[in-house]
Amino acid sequence: MTPEGIRERFENYRKWFKTLLVREFLNLPFTYQERFLVLLQKFIDDCRKVHEEAKHVQEKTIRIVIQEVMDPDNSAENYVIVGKIENTESVVRVLYPVSKPMPKKGKKVSCIVYSIKGDVWYSSKEELIQKESA
Repeated sequence: MTPEGIRERFENYRKWFKTLLVREFLNLPFTYQERFLVLLQKFIDDCRKVHEEAKHVQEKTIRIVIQEVMDPDNSAENYVIVGKIENTESVVRVLYPVSKPMPKKGKKVSCIVYSIKGDVWYSSKEELIQKESA
């Protein structure tokens, strides 16, 4: 994931949520407002749990020089980028959203990587959870 991509998605969610609350929630019948509030409370509770667990996850931003970009199949949401971490010889595979233009070989890209112990790093928290729990 790229820091810019995360910020952009968060900003889009913020705008959507603000619009929803101002325009749509106001016009919902009272019983639907109550249902929506229950849904929001569950969402907040789930986010709080994830946030607590995130205290144990290390994060760092790296820059990689792209060596190869693998096209996703039709159902995938991300390209797989293979590249070298800038100023090292370490080769990494990271996910890059297909909503962005396909990056070119040789280009430098900033990515956020995640780890529990600091020895193995993953390009998303989902990948970290899948690999560490397996």
